[in-house]
Order: sequence, then C-alpha cells, then structure tokens
Amino acid sequence: MPEGDTIHRIAERMRISLAGRTIERSEGPSPRSPLHTRASELRGRTLESVEARGKHLIAHFSDEVALHSHLGMNGRWFIRADGRLPYGKPWLVLASGRAVASQAGGKTLRLVSESRLRNDPGLAQLGPDPLAPGFDREEAAGRLLRAGATTAIGEALLDQSLIAGVGNVIRIEACFRARISPWRPVGELDPDEAVRVVAESERVMRATLRTGRRTATMYKPAGRVCPRCGGPVSSRGQGDANRSTYWCERCQT
Repeated sequence: MPEGDTIHRIAERMRISLAGRTIERSEGPSPRSPLHTRASELRGRTLESVEARGKHLIAHFSDEVALHSHLGMNGRWFIRADGRLPYGKPWLVLASGRAVASQAGGKTLRLVSESRLRNDPGLAQLGPDPLAPGFDREEAAGRLLRAGATTAIGEALLDQSLIAGVGNVIRIEACFRARISPWRPVGELDPDEAVRVVAESERVMRATLRTGRRTATMYKPAGRVCPRCGGPVSSRGQGDANRSTYWCERCQT
C-alpha cells in the first residue's frame, strides 16, 4: 500500500503540474471506475490546490468541488508532463495542456462538495500527519501511549487515528532505528521511547519525500541478516491484518 510519504510526493507533483490550471480533459475510461459517469464534471474547473492527509489525497477545484482519493493496496497515480495519455482504461484522467494525471484502481475515488468533505467522519478521525506543517512529535507520542497498555507498538503505529500516514514499511524501519521491538506493549514504553519512535517515523517519511526512494533497511532484509549487528532477523505477521513484521531480537528490546 502506498504510504503517507508517497501520497505527499504525488500531491506535490500534481500541484506542480496542474494547480492553477483549467482542466481541459476529465474522464473515467474504465467502467469499473467510481467516476465513470461523473468524471466529466471536473472539465472546465480550475484545480486550486492539492493536499495529502496521511494516505488520503484531496484535490480542491473551483466551485467548491473536491476529489478524494485513497489508493488502498493496489491503486496508483501517474503524473506526466509530456502530454502522453495512460495506456488501458484508468479510473480517472485529468489533463491540461501537456500535463496529465491519472489514477488506476484504488480504495476510494469520489467527487464531493467541500462542505461534505469538511464534515467527513473518516477524515475527521485521522491523527496528526508527520509531514504536515506544525507536526508535534510529543503530541503524537502521547496519542500512541493512550492506544491501550496491551497494544503492541507495531500495531499502534498502523492505527491511522493515532498517526496518519504510517504504513508497514515505515513502522518497521522506525522501530528498528529507535531500537524498540514492534512487539513491545505500549504500556511498557516511557515517554522518551514513544517520542523516539515518532521521530524516526517522521525521519523515514521525510527521507522518502526528499529523495523519492523508500528507506527500508529492515523490511525484507537481504539474507535475513540485521544490517546493524549481523544477527538473524525474525519475521511473522502482526495484528488483525497479519502484516509482515521484521525485527532483530538483539538490537530491538
């Protein structure tokens, strides 16, 4: 699943390509698209701004209309500046001049009014985004510590109502860098440890945002060897979703 840092990169690329421009082409070619019959409503509107909220991308258009996208496990956005249209039948194509943005697949793709968006309960319950201006590490750490004493920190980090945008790879890397086992119960963490995990999550996300490359030294490590101590890396599923989790029992306590 694309994680929050990836969505922030997509939002930035869409801003550079299309923000402030009138949408000349808007269509939903795939019959499977939730916007197959509604995509044309964006034609002639101006894309005013684009933002990321955790794993959600929201594009704001003129006349109080918003596009809300969540890529889920398999969705993808493609942004081009050469005028080439995507192959096949994507769920949405937006174009102005030679700038083209298209989405294929995903969990959510919808047009909503700005007023409805402001009152959306799913977006309202999102926790703070580490890449948002004014992100407060101590506040985010406090939210983690209130997740429930028996909840493993690796599970708490995936709870989007606590911190928005952290996904599987980010939380594995953050726990490794913070030298904390993803299996430690939240109730056993002290405030400094919680802040350390949050800080490392933010650093991993900012590195991806800056370079475009995912930092993943501990996710599916080569030879299942810890990159820090050379010891064996353990792996098993965690949480209700059974997300693959990697950790070093020597380095992470």
